[in-house]
Amino acid sequence: MTFELLTGGMRNLTVALQVDGLEDRLVLRIYKRDPLACRKEVELHNLVSGWIPVPEILYADPAGAEDIGPHMLMRYVEGVTFQELKSKGNPEQTAEAAYAIGATLAKFQLASSGSRPRLIEDVPGPISEILEKWLSTPIVEQRLGIDVRDQWRDFAFGWTSQMSALDRDRLLVHGDFSARNTIVRQSGRSWAVSGVLDWELARFGPRLWDVARFISFERRTRPVREPYFSRGFAENGGALPENWPALARIINAVSATESLTQPDLPEEFARDLKKLIVATMTAVDPA
Repeated sequence: MTFELLTGGMRNLTVALQVDGLEDRLVLRIYKRDPLACRKEVELHNLVSGWIPVPEILYADPAGAEDIGPHMLMRYVEGVTFQELKSKGNPEQTAEAAYAIGATLAKFQLASSGSRPRLIEDVPGPISEILEKWLSTPIVEQRLGIDVRDQWRDFAFGWTSQMSALDRDRLLVHGDFSARNTIVRQSGRSWAVSGVLDWELARFGPRLWDVARFISFERRTRPVREPYFSRGFAENGGALPENWPALARIINAVSATESLTQPDLPEEFARDLKKLIVATMTAVDPA
């Protein structure tokens, strides 16, 4: 048997396994941070598997027997991450894959129609109130600095009325719908989504949270995902408000503020999130 440590996540230990005598590769995930995350992912896979491509779970032990901790064994999803694909610099393939990812995200509305798993919470809200709570923490003040924090508070609260309209939206939100967690694969001459990974941050809330997350580092001066991603979303039943690009940037900065409250967030990530917040206020691409 051979194994390969898979990178990309900070929360869990994820290992790809090739077992002698088996053609398919397997993935073992050991949940290190949240003891309920394994059970939550099992419930979510059961909820969305009829609509969204997710890894097949072969075995799960949410209780964490044998001193391993909560863990799950899944079938490996063949393909490449969207992050890997776009790094190759083929505009046509990247555009087609971005469209397919948008179309897949639109199906989350269908997945939301099932019975709600008991471990899935709502996105905190109202957005303006929870943002004020995060901005008032000492760690966010330290990481942003008082001047940037106060500027961001004033800027964000200017969007209070438009953000409050999002609070009424309650659909399934992946929580980390990013280029790292979307697996795409070429079939013939077309690209399709073969897997959406890492559901442990899923919640119920505004559908725009996942739209915003996927384009969070899209450069307005050098677009890669757009307009293909949003077109795939809209043409397959996803609803977007008229001013969704501006609202998406606000949501990303709000989400960045939440991440800044995490004590174990690496400082290089904290610096990147501060740049994203400043870029939101100045309407320029982050450096």
